[in-house]
Amino acid sequence: MAQTAEKIHEEFPLDGNALRFAADGTPTLIGMACDDCGAKTFPPAPVCPECMSENVSDIDLSQTGSLYTWSVVHVAPKGWNVPYIVGYVDLPEGVRVFAHIVDAEAGALEMDMTVGLTTATLGENENGPVESYAFTPVKV
Repeated sequence: MAQTAEKIHEEFPLDGNALRFAADGTPTLIGMACDDCGAKTFPPAPVCPECMSENVSDIDLSQTGSLYTWSVVHVAPKGWNVPYIVGYVDLPEGVRVFAHIVDAEAGALEMDMTVGLTTATLGENENGPVESYAFTPVKV
């Protein structure tokens, strides 16, 4: 029998396992490194997706990366703020992260531009605002 989305969300909460805040409020993404084959992934998992080893460790991922690609979403589930931008960000550890891109206009984005980790309110559900990690262009 297939699990429902609600059940999966309860068993695998992203924020508790993949996002940590420093005392000053700075967010850090938590990835996983395989201690056997060296593969790195995000979000962390109990088993390496490359070699299936359970010999894995949590690692802090870099605060900045480069924008690989993006898309503007105009239609979303109820409660999401639209339109919004999502994209893939390549981090120096060799991990590619899927995330919202905030505080930017789609026309101003460029491939390989530097983006930095932040948090953002992405929408609202029955419990209030939905907040998560996101990336924003780094002003140079």
